[in-house]
Amino acid sequence: MLRTLFLGGCSWLLLGASAPAADLPMQAKAPPAIATSWAGFYLGVHGGYGWGKNSFREYISEADPHPFIDGPKSQGSVVGGHAGYNWQYGRAVTGIEIDWSAADIRGSAQPLSAITVFGPQTLDRSDHAKYLGTARGRIGWLPNDSVLLYGTAGFAWGRFEERRASTVPAFNITTDVTTPFDRLGWVAGAGIEAMPFGPNWIGRIEYLHYDFGGAQTTSVVTSSFPDIWRTDGAGRQTLDVLRAGLSYKFGTPGGVNAAYAAAPSAVAGASWAGFYLGAHGGYGWGRNDGAATVSAAPPADIVFPKLRGGLYGGHVGYNWQFDRVVAGFEADLSIARIGGRAQVQYANPPAAITSSREPEIEALGSLRARLGWAAGESLLLYGTAGLGWERIATTEGFSSVAPAGAVTSTTYDAVDRFGWVAGAGAEARLPGSNWIGRLEYLHYGFGTVAENSVVTNNVGTYTDRASSHGVDVLRAGVSYKFGDQLPADPVRYAKAATPVLPAGWGGFYLGGHAGYGWQDNDFTKVIDFTSGQQTGGIVSRGWLGGGHVGHNWQFGRLVAGMEGDASFADIEGTSRPVTQPGFGGSQTDVLGDRIKFLATARARLGWLPVDNLLLYATGGPAFARMERTWSTVLTGAGGSRTDLLTTPSNRFGGVIGGGAEWMPFGPNWIGRIEYLHYDFGRVRDVLTQASTNPAVLSASEHRGRQTLDVVRAGVSYKFP
Repeated sequence: MLRTLFLGGCSWLLLGASAPAADLPMQAKAPPAIATSWAGFYLGVHGGYGWGKNSFREYISEADPHPFIDGPKSQGSVVGGHAGYNWQYGRAVTGIEIDWSAADIRGSAQPLSAITVFGPQTLDRSDHAKYLGTARGRIGWLPNDSVLLYGTAGFAWGRFEERRASTVPAFNITTDVTTPFDRLGWVAGAGIEAMPFGPNWIGRIEYLHYDFGGAQTTSVVTSSFPDIWRTDGAGRQTLDVLRAGLSYKFGTPGGVNAAYAAAPSAVAGASWAGFYLGAHGGYGWGRNDGAATVSAAPPADIVFPKLRGGLYGGHVGYNWQFDRVVAGFEADLSIARIGGRAQVQYANPPAAITSSREPEIEALGSLRARLGWAAGESLLLYGTAGLGWERIATTEGFSSVAPAGAVTSTTYDAVDRFGWVAGAGAEARLPGSNWIGRLEYLHYGFGTVAENSVVTNNVGTYTDRASSHGVDVLRAGVSYKFGDQLPADPVRYAKAATPVLPAGWGGFYLGGHAGYGWQDNDFTKVIDFTSGQQTGGIVSRGWLGGGHVGHNWQFGRLVAGMEGDASFADIEGTSRPVTQPGFGGSQTDVLGDRIKFLATARARLGWLPVDNLLLYATGGPAFARMERTWSTVLTGAGGSRTDLLTTPSNRFGGVIGGGAEWMPFGPNWIGRIEYLHYDFGRVRDVLTQASTNPAVLSASEHRGRQTLDVVRAGVSYKFP
């Protein structure tokens, strides 16, 4: 379904690319110019300081005296880069920006020493924020020509590491485990910019607040037994960052038309500026030099394999041109089959055992800035960097052959990982057309994505060694750039030629939306490996509401654009209850899903049947913050007990849809109704096990798909 969804989205995008551009008048006269222009593409660097809080509470025992540990507070430095584009409307400035930062924000909780039912126990807990990334809208005001005050909000991502070190002397167990986590959330803040070194250099000071929600797995236990309870608190994982930066804005300032300020395209006869859609395919290779212990006695390790394979997908972007300098943004999404396999065999008499590990990258995506040089009228050389994503699935196999019987099992686990991407490429304009061919190389860096751990017990020592994970991709592609191939004579600081109808749809817009969603998750899960009971098939319902930001470019009756949105949601449901004997009475289990946050980054392509009505299709990558709950109710003659386990997760997938927009209150206010279909793929861990040993159960769980359908209405304000 994800493959079908992706190919369907690419189909309408590429079909729409063949629509001709009408020869229509240019946009209406712009507002009066101001002395200094803030409009244009910029690149910059920043550094600062951050402090974080993870406000959970975790009990390490359900019995009296109920020892617990609280989440740590953190602090440390950040440094990174950013890229963005501003549009200016008189003294109002709007824009979009992406950024990536390396961080060293860390802290430790108060160590815990307690007497539990297992005897004396100690626990140390610490957090470390390593990377941060955002994609944000910005809106600001110029109190004077050289100072900009702005607010900003959007989507945020963070890579965190959780370290847990514990000892249980009574059982001779010591553990030291560092686990990486990616967290999705939102970010909001404000800042001030000024031009301290002339009109192309912009200094800034800004504050950003990141909120990643409850990041911990929590457990709540209630019972009729004296002093048996547990009330973990998920808390919230937040970061506050104060940072300073310096940006370089491309283009010549001074005497600028403030409403449509952008630098000219001065390469005669061949403009690279404009909106484009395309497709690509290629080959990728990667490695992760980690290893995991699969047996302490006898000792046996499995080394992670090298990865190889193909990929194909689509991309969308926009370029601005400044003489021979070309700058822009691009988003892409690829279906991939980049994998490998490793295995190890050993004997544990009387059994002969084989363990295997097969990681495979199923999808790749990125949101990148591009900066290039037009070496000629038909050749563009460019570098690119930004935020990267992968869906990586790992299948682990286990086979045991013994006189009592054979047991074969496989487990499947899919996770989304975020990181950075950088590369370079060349584009060539195909003669006599708007088609552009390309060849590019991209390197994705995801850092350490597996556990580093050392566990020692009476049997031996188990170690998992993680290392940095990266993927290299070489791919070729073709793009269609909208607009006339040969633009009119360049007008100083005019945008690339964008003809519009009297009711123009081109421009930057901000808006809000609300609606209703329903989710289908058709997985199955084994509840009890003695009886083989299974449950699953969760259907969820609920509301959502949020904001969106985007920019449209108009070519006659054809409208193309890019939009980002973020929504808070409460879409939840539960599986059918499963009841079976247990606890001297009965045991009832119920699974539940809840979607708390959604975000997308989408391309849009539409048609105007009349001047004030836009019908459009849309597609792109999608993000979701979810929670899985597992409720178990035990009842018997001796009493009752209820366990509720809540596990947060982040999911990345694709979204396609369509809608209608109209202008009910004039050319600046736009109403909309739209439908979106999200597909997050097969995201659940599953087990398949076949056994000829009477003591071991055969079982097969179903991976299923997690999909979401949303109908929502909204209103947007389009800047003049």
